[in-house]
Amino acid sequence: MDILAFDIVSIWTRYVWPILLFIVGLGLMIFVHELGHCLVAKLVGIRVERFALGMGPRLFGIKRGETDYCFCAVPLGGYVKMLGQEDFKPLKDDEKPDPRSYQSKSVGARFAVISAGVVMNLILAAVLFIIIGLVGKDFLAPVVGGVSPGDPASQARIVWQDGQEPSQSTGFKPGDKILKIEGDSILLWVCGNEIESFQDVAMTAALADPDNTYTFTIEREIDGRKRIGKTEIKVKPGGGMFRFGVARPADTTFDDIEELDDVITATPYRKNDRIVAINGEKIEKSWQIDEIEKRLTGKPVTVSILREEKTVEIAVQPYLSVAENVHFLKDGTIVRGEIIDRNEIDVERPQDDGKTKKVRLNEFTIRLAGGGTRKILQDEFDTGQLRILGMAPPLRVLMVDDGSPAHKAGIMPGDIILDYEGEKTPTNEQIIEINKRIKANGGEITVRRDGQEKKFTVKPKKRNGKFLIGTRCVADYTPVVATVMSGTPAEKAGIPSESLITAVNDVKVASWIDVYDALKELSGKKVTITYLHDGQEKKAEIAKLDEYVFRSEDYSFGIFTGDAAFKALMVKIKQDGVADSLVWGGRVTAKLVLASYMSLRSLIRGWAPVDQTAGPIGIGAIAVRVGRRSFIDFLYFLGFISAAIAVFNFLPIPVVDGGHAVFLIIEKIRGRPLSAKVMNTVQIVGWVLLLSLIVLVTWNDITRLLERLW
Repeated sequence: MDILAFDIVSIWTRYVWPILLFIVGLGLMIFVHELGHCLVAKLVGIRVERFALGMGPRLFGIKRGETDYCFCAVPLGGYVKMLGQEDFKPLKDDEKPDPRSYQSKSVGARFAVISAGVVMNLILAAVLFIIIGLVGKDFLAPVVGGVSPGDPASQARIVWQDGQEPSQSTGFKPGDKILKIEGDSILLWVCGNEIESFQDVAMTAALADPDNTYTFTIEREIDGRKRIGKTEIKVKPGGGMFRFGVARPADTTFDDIEELDDVITATPYRKNDRIVAINGEKIEKSWQIDEIEKRLTGKPVTVSILREEKTVEIAVQPYLSVAENVHFLKDGTIVRGEIIDRNEIDVERPQDDGKTKKVRLNEFTIRLAGGGTRKILQDEFDTGQLRILGMAPPLRVLMVDDGSPAHKAGIMPGDIILDYEGEKTPTNEQIIEINKRIKANGGEITVRRDGQEKKFTVKPKKRNGKFLIGTRCVADYTPVVATVMSGTPAEKAGIPSESLITAVNDVKVASWIDVYDALKELSGKKVTITYLHDGQEKKAEIAKLDEYVFRSEDYSFGIFTGDAAFKALMVKIKQDGVADSLVWGGRVTAKLVLASYMSLRSLIRGWAPVDQTAGPIGIGAIAVRVGRRSFIDFLYFLGFISAAIAVFNFLPIPVVDGGHAVFLIIEKIRGRPLSAKVMNTVQIVGWVLLLSLIVLVTWNDITRLLERLW
């Protein structure tokens, strides 16, 4: 009974209530829009024959005076039918309009009627934002959560304004608070330079011109002292959007990763757990974790979390990974240096059919530690989680996507992948290649679970252009050699794949961290690796452990793997009174209107990809997710959509309000309307364009939905 009650509550909160909110909200926006047309039409003396919510056949309604107020069968859109206005009936030049018809009124009166719907949508958006301003809403804090290597923010030259040393620094750091952005942007001119939320930063970048330069004012806390700095940076294109290269900030409270990403995991952390200390060191900000990780030695740490007002301590084994400025390449070489630039370029690459194809890849420019620079394409990097002397560990399943082929086959978090279609202890890249080879025909995968081998049959599915099985893997620290890269010390020493390392210079090892610790003490010395292969103990020698072979500095330790998701760092924005809320609501409305127009401009100019657009299905899916958060979040989303509808409706496209407005302006300039033939042709073209756009965005929505559903 309790389970049934829980299911009912879960279904209500996750689906029924958000969908009801969306339906009511959509109806409200349509009602307000059409109400604007209706009221102004009646005000200027036009006979309104029907006020309808929905399209198609009339279902029910009520007639008051000369107007039929009704609901129609298709719950999309709505319309106001005025005397003399026929969207689908061809116009005639010799038609005599009725004195109370739409066509008989002056250009000014008709323009007022046409624009009234858009104005009402803007008023609705402003009213919603004013209410939100009074109540208050959480927004992403304008704080740097991370910096992408090679992007503008990572190379920014920051000049400190207090006259203290150091007077300059390079690159934004996690925890930097962005106070102000100045630059050549209509968005900043209209809405101001003060930054309230991280969304302002992302929006400024996304809507920028390619050659725009912006001046940032930031605040950074250094040794308990706050410093104010300024820097000039440009945007960088990537993934079809412009970016500064800063990531959103995280809190110290865990979110439910299974709910966020639709995955199954074995994480020890629960939703709303909050980190209070690591090894007894107090944690208040998420970026403090980075500083602690720099001091880790590989020994287990204690993470203290606050769970339901009780402190719980969790023992965590730090994971070993390659350091940020160390890059292992597929040819076995090691490149050490900082990524200082990243650009997208088109490169010819061979395909399965023997032909070549242009693909878009990231090209990284690396400032080498020994001096000079080097350019490396993204597919030249070895993407393994860990490489020691050229040896890679096997993979352990960290997460399984819910409903994926791996989930349906029975694969679980914690499984160690031993074999996939004859490939022993495959790497991530080998798994992708095998998926592409077997496709939906399926293949056998062998894992080790609780000391026992288990076999499963998986059938990869195509998602985001790739055949995937839905596993997310990390390195398993049992010192088994999964693969050996060519040209590396291990390969030259003759260590084969499927070996088990048992000792380094007679020091017994039980994990890859033990191997790392042992090698760390042998810098410059001869190394003997003892391993088991095919049941026999063997030894391999590496003449000298110099920096070309191994450096302990090439590795780092971390605490939280991908199975831990932190909530975003939020800041509450609330206005002090009605007057402040009016100003704030108006500013937010103007910001979103400008953002909508500038987004369209980016699409038209090819700066933003068309496949990122959303149609009715996509908007509905977003509305459901927002509705799950809170009612105030949904109101903000509703205000945003209302402003976007206003923008779309006033575009100069025939059949929408903006197209009618253009015809009226032309009529005013010419002194007479366009001919019926021209008007009819333009209307047909407009309907074709509109329907094509609806088909395109709906196709994008369906494609994304199917990919999420596997």
